[in-house]
This record gives sequence, C-alpha cells and structure tokens, in this order.
Amino acid sequence: MEYYFSDRKFNIMGVARTTGKGEWLVSADSEVKATDDRPAIALTLTIPFKTEQEQAIDEMAAENNFVLYQDEEGNGHQMVIASVTHDTLAHIHTVVCTDAGNDLMNEVVGAYTADKAYTIADYITRFTNDSGWEIGINEFPTDVRTLNWTDEDTSLSRIKSVAKDFDAVLSFGFVFVGTTAVKRVINIRHEETSDSLISFEMNKDINNIVKTVDIYDMETSVKAYGATPDGSNDPINLIGYSWTDPTGQFVLDQYGFLHDTIAVQKYSRLLSNDNPNPTQSDWNRVKTFESTTQATLLQAALADLKKYNHPNVNYEVDLSNAPYVPLNQTVHIVDENQNLFLSAKVLSVERSRAGHYTKLTLGDYANEQPNLYSALKDMAVKIENIPKAIQFYPWIRYADDDKGTNMSAFPSGKKYMAIVPNAKSSVPSDNPADYAGQWALIQGKDGADGVPGAKGADGRTSYFHTAWANDVSGQSGFTVSGGDGKKYIGTYSDFTLADSTNPADYNWALFKGEDGDVGPKGDQGLPGAKGADGRTAYAHFAYANSQDGNTDFSTTDSNRKYIGFYSDFTSGDSTNPSYYNWSLIKGADGADGKDGVPGKTGADGKTPYFHIAYADSSDGKTNFSLDTPGSRKYIGSYTDFTQADSTNPAVYSWQLVQGPKGDTGPQGPQGPQGVQGTPGSKDVPFPYVQLDAPANPKKGDTWWHGTSLKDATAVQRYDGSKWVDDAIAQAVLYIKELNSIILNSAEINSPNINVPFQHVSIAGSGILSSGSLTLNGASYVISGNIEDTNGNPNGQNYHTEVNPDGLLSYITQTDGITQMHTSRISMGVLELTDLVSGLGNSAKYITSTFNARDAVDYYHKDSGLETNDVSGLNISYSRKGPNVTIGISFQMKTGNGWVKIANIRPGYSPFNSDDAARLLGSMSYTGAACELYVSAGGIYIIPWRGQGGYAGSLSFITHDAYPTNDAVVI
Repeated sequence: MEYYFSDRKFNIMGVARTTGKGEWLVSADSEVKATDDRPAIALTLTIPFKTEQEQAIDEMAAENNFVLYQDEEGNGHQMVIASVTHDTLAHIHTVVCTDAGNDLMNEVVGAYTADKAYTIADYITRFTNDSGWEIGINEFPTDVRTLNWTDEDTSLSRIKSVAKDFDAVLSFGFVFVGTTAVKRVINIRHEETSDSLISFEMNKDINNIVKTVDIYDMETSVKAYGATPDGSNDPINLIGYSWTDPTGQFVLDQYGFLHDTIAVQKYSRLLSNDNPNPTQSDWNRVKTFESTTQATLLQAALADLKKYNHPNVNYEVDLSNAPYVPLNQTVHIVDENQNLFLSAKVLSVERSRAGHYTKLTLGDYANEQPNLYSALKDMAVKIENIPKAIQFYPWIRYADDDKGTNMSAFPSGKKYMAIVPNAKSSVPSDNPADYAGQWALIQGKDGADGVPGAKGADGRTSYFHTAWANDVSGQSGFTVSGGDGKKYIGTYSDFTLADSTNPADYNWALFKGEDGDVGPKGDQGLPGAKGADGRTAYAHFAYANSQDGNTDFSTTDSNRKYIGFYSDFTSGDSTNPSYYNWSLIKGADGADGKDGVPGKTGADGKTPYFHIAYADSSDGKTNFSLDTPGSRKYIGSYTDFTQADSTNPAVYSWQLVQGPKGDTGPQGPQGPQGVQGTPGSKDVPFPYVQLDAPANPKKGDTWWHGTSLKDATAVQRYDGSKWVDDAIAQAVLYIKELNSIILNSAEINSPNINVPFQHVSIAGSGILSSGSLTLNGASYVISGNIEDTNGNPNGQNYHTEVNPDGLLSYITQTDGITQMHTSRISMGVLELTDLVSGLGNSAKYITSTFNARDAVDYYHKDSGLETNDVSGLNISYSRKGPNVTIGISFQMKTGNGWVKIANIRPGYSPFNSDDAARLLGSMSYTGAACELYVSAGGIYIIPWRGQGGYAGSLSFITHDAYPTNDAVVI
C-alpha cells in the first residue's frame, strides 16, 4: 500500500509504503470503519526514521497535511492528519488521520423545519452549502421526507441524521487527477445487508467463543404506559384496549398487562413437579414508551415482550483468521462441538496492510439451523468457482413456503431458503418472483426420535427433537410420533436421544394451514452423505416382483415382493433394474437383513448403513422383526453410520407393503413325486462360533472364539489333529473397532491418527510421562505430562508440534499453564523464549531470534579516501549479529577539530543515541592522540595535533538492518 503525503495545496511531500521500498517505510498501520460512526474512517500510520531524516518527516507528516491513498476496493481516500506523535529517542513518527469529510464538524447549522417533502440530496446539499462537497452516487433519487430539527448541530451530525431518517448509508468519495483531489463527493447508498457466505469455524478460524447468559432484564408480562395526552395528567395505557393474538401466545388482560402464555410456563415461580405448566406468577415489568395511541403502544409492548421473554444470550468471538468483509454483512459462526450455529453482523472492520491482518467486530448474533450452515458452505464453493471476469452477487432470502410467502432477509422462524448465486446487482431483490425455482426446505418435518447432530469432541452426540400439537402451547393433541393432522410443530435440541414428553421443553410454531393439500411425490432421490470430492450422493429405491428386478419393475409403487437400492451422484432414479441391489421384503423366506448395506464412504471416513425391519402396524410396534418379513404388512427403514440394526421401532420410517390377506383357495391336485436328491456331503467345513472348543471337529472346520460371544478375538482352523491359527483373506473389511492387533506391510490412509501412551519412560531422563501422539491433517503433535518414577504427575506439561509452518515446543511450570522454556522454528527463523519471573498472566519472558544472517560475518573496506582534513583514509567494517567493529587509519592534513571525515556505512551505525567513541594513538608522535566519534550521522575526529598518522578500532552494538551488498564470511 502506498500513502501519499501532501500539503494543503496538494503538493506531494513524500510517499510511504508498507512494502519498505523507497525512502519511507510504514512499519504499522490501522484503518478502522464502524457501522455506528459512518461515514467516518480512522487511519493510524507509524513511520520509523533516521537521525538525518528527522526534519524531513516533521515537514512531510505534519498536522493538517493530507494523506491520500486508494484502498483495495478501488475507493480513493483523502485523510487529514489530526494528531502527531514524534519520538526522537525511538526514531518513530506516528500520525492519526481522520476522513477529510470530518471538516464538516467545523460547520454549524441551525434548527430547521421543512416546508414540504424533500429528497435526501436536497437536505444534504442544504446542510453542506459552500463546503465544497457535492452529491455523488445517489440511490434515493425520488424518495422524499418532511423532516425537522429543533436544535443547532454540526453539518456532519446533521447529514448523518438525514441519512438515518432515509435508512441510507453515506460515504465520502474523492476524484483525483494525478495526486490532486479535484472533486469531493458524498455518496448515498442503500444499506447492504447481504450474506457474505463466509463461515468461521472453531479451532480453525476461531480461537475462542465466550457465551454469557443472564436473566436480569427478563419478563413474561409487561404493563405499558405511553405519552401523556395534552390536557391530561395521566399517560395512556392498555386498559380497555381490545386485541387478540392470532397465535394465541400473547394475551392482553383487563388490567392492561400483556402476558406471554408460553414463557410463563418455563419461568413462573410456581413451576414444580406437581405444577409443570403454570399459568400464573409472571415476571412483571412496568415500562414507559413514547407511543401516543393505544394501538402503537400495544405494538411497542409486544416488541418489548418478545425481546425480553427469554434469557439474554451474548457471544464474544475471538477470530484468529479473518478476511476483509464489508460493514453490516452477515457472517456465520460454527462450533460443531457445541452444536452452535450462529449468524452475526460485521459492526466494525480494522485492516492493516503492514501487519497483514484484518480484525472484525461482530454483533447482532442469531441462531441458525445446522442444515443452513451446510447449504451456505456449498453455496460458498459455488460462488468461489464463478469466473472472476464477471462480477456476480449472491442473493439470499428466507420464507415460510416455496412460494416466497412472508419473505425476509433473516432466517429466524423461516422454513425455506432461496439462493440466487449469480445476480448482477449488489442489492438483493425483495420480489419473490426473482427467487422462483430456487426455494429449498431447510426446516422440515422430523421423525419420532431426534436426529443425531455432529459428533462433539467430548464424545457426546447432540439430538434435534420434534413434536406436534394442535395449539401454540403444545398442550392439545401433543405427540412425538407424527405430525399428521397437527397444526403446530415444536423443536429443541439436547444430548439425550429420547424425545421429551413435556410440551414446555419445545419451541412451538404454526406450520399447517386449515386446508393444506398434500403435494405429489417428487422425482428426486434422497440426498446421500457428502462425497470427498464435494459432490452430493443420492440414494435410490425401486420395487419389483422378481429377484433380478425385471418383473413388474417400478420406482413409485411399493406393492411388490422385492425392494432394490443403490446410490450414486445423480439425482434421478435409474429405470434399469440391474443398477439395484434387490432384497425380498414380502414372502415366506425373507433374506437375513441384520447387516445394513454399506453406503459410499463420506469425507469424514465413516460408512453409512441402510437398515430394514418388518412389522404389522404403522408404528412398527406390532410383531416387530429384523429378519422374518413373512406375512408382515409394513417395512421400516433408516440410515446411519452404525452397522448393527436398531431394535427400536421408533427410529424406522414405516411403509405399507402388503394388503389384507385374501380368501383361502381350493385344495390343489396331488403333484408328481420328485426325483431322488443327491446325497449331502459330510466333508463340507463347518464354521463354529462358541466359547469352548467344538467337539468332534473335522479337518477344515473353523472356530471363532473370544472372551464372549460379542467379540471374537481369534479364528482357528482344524488341521485334522489340532486347532491352528488361521488368517482372513479379504480385499476390503468393514470393522467398527480393532483391538490388540499388529499391522504388517500396511498402508494407513487416515487424516487423523491418535496414539495414547501411559507412564512411558523418557529416554535418558529417568522420568515417566503420559500423553498422546496425534497426526491431525498436516499437524503432528506430541503432548504429555511429567511424572515421577511412580507415575505421579508433578504438574508440568510439554507440547511439541510439527506443521507446515515449522516446529513449536515448550514445557510448562508445575502450574501446567505457564510456559517455562519455548522454542519455535518457522520459515528459517529460530525463536527462543525463557520465563524470567511470575506465573500465568503475570509471567514475564525474554525472547531472542536467530536466522541465517545472524550466523555469518559481514565485511567491507573503503581504502585510499581523502578529505580536506585527512588523507590515506582506510575504513574497514565487520559485523556479526548486532556486534560491529570498525577499523580506521589515516594521515592528518590539518589540525581542525570536530570534523567529519566519512559517512557511516548503512548496516553499521551505533544503536545508542550516545555516539560510540575512543582515543586513537598517534603512530608518528609519542603522546599524541586523536578522539574518534562514530554516530548514525557519520565518523568524526578531534585531533590533538595536525600532523602524523593515526590508527585504531572501535566496537559497538547496532540495530540496523543487515547490509545487502557486503562480503559474507561463513
């Protein structure tokens, strides 16, 4: 980034760059924008200087001068230097700049009442008259308002007030010819509240999430008062006002209290096991609003009650890695370990070009559905793959149905989402017709038991629960087994598999109108698990009356004897029976269905399984069976990542596959006698699965055994006289868990490998340690503790990690937290840190770094130089790390004192503000001497005598950058 410094007449005084090229380096910078301070921008620049540059930096970066630059989005900025800090000792010059638009703070405008409705441009032009500012981009050319202000204010505050009344966003723009600003404009735009499609994930982009919950401002009922009418001593209230909530959740009583009938059941002081759904003992609040009518007062009270009828939940998100995101755009926060999915608005952006970082301040958090996060991730990939030659913008909207009813920019309470990925306007349309065909269900009907959420790091599985009822409280017609005929759906999530039977645990919402019709069966197959290459897998089903699927094949009519299944990456069902794996689902001899059909392996390395069961009722509870379809009338199915079939009928989705039994037919004629069968062989090997050795085995028999029938730890084969160990020859094995095994000549393909160890001896130390060795993606980590010879930990922990960035290793004090010794190798730099004193937050450290340049000697020599005062001047420079030695010899020509004989070579100047000095002895006259001074400004001498030769050397410390063209001695 280049920052141009100019005086008030736009004469360029100098250019400072974050790249370090040129005369001036910007070593640190910060550009800050915030939603509550728009259109202002704050810019801070830090510029180091040398002693001989001190006057130049004072003139270039002086107060009231301009700083001109163009940001990464192509916007030109003219900033005014409002504050200067000049540190002579540290050689640092820091300036704080404000947007040139802040000049409007110096203009005062009076009270004003418009005589008619004016446009926003009319108002801004009036309040910035004669200031040099013009209207630039105006996205509100025809909107008008009749506004008034009763007090004086600055021009800047007044135009901000105008923008707020028009729901507009202002920004300052500058038109430059060369480096001269020839035009200053105020741009008027719509607020961009689009979704950035950017997600931040815990342990990847997020260091920490701190959640705070409080109930200080909670209420379940509110007594509302409004303004006091003219001629009255009492403010208006809601007594006598008639209003009915269409959802039934909120009730206005005769005393003017507005009640939340759902919240009081959760938070009433009367709540107990004997009274699980209380209707009284509210959390009452009395509040005053500015409303002048009972109708507006009711709406104000209702909005307040909805805001405070639940605990206040706030989040602090510490981002470790953030891209630039425009103000007020939506980002997404994900912590799958806590089953936490949030949306948030960008409230401020701090960007540093020199530090190569962006810091975002987030707010306005809202909960999201997990499947919405998955959809956004997929959408982000699609957006990223759009050709960059054309500028497209994503539009995202939410609605109650696939027609766009009650469309909103926010997902709260909405069941459908539409994404238009390639719109050519940055402002999303609010016309549902523009989203036709893009609507997708993101919150639909659920089964009887909760759906397992993502696996948490602590081993717990989160479950999403659904119930149905006939009213908003969930009390009437409550059920968890199906929503047929119900009008309301209730949801919640926790870590318990079973659904709660307490309606108060659910959040209820209307999801079915009075006369809704069932839609036709869709053609698209069920989406399967996400494949490793980012494609979506689909599961396909078909039905037939023969095992090969050719007889009476159908993809819609399930009244068949056989069911077929396959999965691929195409949404349409194939009409080719050979694509399907067929299983008998109706008949006398059903196939064993205990093992599910393995699905394609997902990106996480887990294998999905398809499970089937049979029963004689639609809920699966009558004559439930896993392996005997026989005359069962219903078939149930579900898919998960566990090979064993569940014995809980509630986890299956049931479907009628057999109609009522027909009447018995007449007795058939006697059939002919069959031919004599071939005698069976008694030598066929038999597999035994039992704890004790089989009696009377024959050669070739196999015996699977272990400590119990549930886990086989050995397989042996009978060789005719004894049992010998046998091997399993198989190309692919699907095994849930392997214990106590040896892998020979194995290739392990897994991004995650964990090797725990207990009380192992650390070689050469005589101490023990417990911990783990893990391989997680590109990171290799050994972490553990320090133990005595009895295996008792002393509190110290160690951590060694190798990743693409390098190596990190440390050991802590006995508090287990404070790092005592730390080493880091990253990109050619060794960094060593030692604890000096203190523990925890009070710890103090000393840190040193070492790179290749620190390990070599730099050398340079200037010979045969001559000035007005000396001749035969030879200067040799040598440097290793920060240590510099200068050797010097010369012949005196004059007796002048305090004369400069040479400039100091870059890379060798003293660090301290005091010059390095020493006394040089004369090589010509006994007792004669010359004082030698070396500083950043040059090499000076004070001779005692104007004749003779002098020589000597001087050593000191430097903090200069290493020289670039000098000889290197390794």
